[in-house]
Amino acid sequence: MSGYPEICASQEISGIYSEKIEEKRQKLLDTAKEYGTFSKQTLKVSQELDQLIIEIQEKYSPSRERGAAF
Repeated sequence: MSGYPEICASQEISGIYSEKIEEKRQKLLDTAKEYGTFSKQTLKVSQELDQLIIEIQEKYSPSRERGAAF
C-alpha cells in the first residue's frame, strides 16, 4: 500500500481547500444579504471566490500534470 500516504495527503489538502471555498462562499452569501446581490462588495467577494477556485483547479488539475491545454 505504497499509495496510502499520498491518498491521505491528497484528501487532507482537498479538505483544506474545501473549507476555504466554503468559507468564501458563505462570506459571499452574507455580503449579498447585507449589501445586495449587485453591490461592489458582493462583486468583489464573488471575484475572490472565482479566483480561489481557479487557483485550486490550476494547482491540482490532473490535466495540468499531463501538460494538457484547455
